[in-house]
Amino acid sequence: MARRDTQVFYPTYQSFVPKLLDRPWAAEDGMDLDELNTQVLSSVAAHQLDEFGNTPTIATIAPMALQEFYLALGVSEVMETNHFFFDPDELEIRDTMVMFVEDADETLVWGIPLDQVSLPDPMVYRRSVGAEAPDNTGQWEASEATVSELIADILTWNYPEEDLA
Repeated sequence: MARRDTQVFYPTYQSFVPKLLDRPWAAEDGMDLDELNTQVLSSVAAHQLDEFGNTPTIATIAPMALQEFYLALGVSEVMETNHFFFDPDELEIRDTMVMFVEDADETLVWGIPLDQVSLPDPMVYRRSVGAEAPDNTGQWEASEATVSELIADILTWNYPEEDLA
C-alpha cells in the first residue's frame, strides 16, 4: 500500500459524516488496515488477478483513493446510497477493470483499469451494463472523474443540498 503515514483522501472522506449524517466521524465508520487487507485479498478480484499473472496485494487491486475510502467510511451508513459501493471483499474484475460501484438498477457499473490501480487517484470508467454481465459485454467509457471525485459526487447526490451547507 502507498505510504500509510501520508493520508491524502482520508480527511475528505471523514468530513462527509458530519456534513451528511449530522454527527462526528467515529473510528467505527471505517475499517482498520488489517481488516481492509484481509477483505480485499479475499475478494473475487484477488483471485482473478492470478489469471493476469499478478500477485494479489491491496495495491494491485485498489488505488489509494479507494483504499482510504474503505479505511474512513467502509462500514459507515454513508455507504448506503442509491448506488451500491462494493465491499472490499466484493471487488471484481471485468474486462481488466476493477469494479467498485454500481447504480441501484444494476444497469451501470464503474471501474478502474487494472493497469492504473497503482496511481493514487486514477480516472474511472463507466460500463453500459451492470456488474453481473460477463466480460466483453457493454462498452466502457471514461467518466471524466477520478475515484475520489466519483465517490464525492455519489455521496453528495444522495443527500439534499441543504444538508451539505
